[in-house]
Amino acid sequence: MGRRYRRKNNSTPVAIVADVVHIASRLPWWGALLTGIFSYFIIAMVLGGYLESHIASQAGSKFHVITEVRLGRLVHVCHWVGVSCFIAGLFFTVRNYALSHQARLKEQGIVTIISKLIGRNVD
Repeated sequence: MGRRYRRKNNSTPVAIVADVVHIASRLPWWGALLTGIFSYFIIAMVLGGYLESHIASQAGSKFHVITEVRLGRLVHVCHWVGVSCFIAGLFFTVRNYALSHQARLKEQGIVTIISKLIGRNVD
């Protein structure tokens, strides 16, 4: 049997959610929880905070408005992706605690879509 080749279609920050779902689905419950917390902290807090500090440092510049519009959208996306990753980590924490077998690709895809939708509503 050959391995299935999975090609990444995009390289946007939203693709991180699918990667976190894939990783969390293969870990034990405590690993999925740590993955969700760690990804939320890194993406939403660290990366979002860095972008917000960069916007604040441009306050006196004549390009402040352009920087604020462009990076403001990225800050919003970082918070949304961080919350979605945290939700996916929580789901697989509960799932992996209750069930012992690994999630299949269809289940991972469903969890990715649902965590993105819930993440948008929470953000």
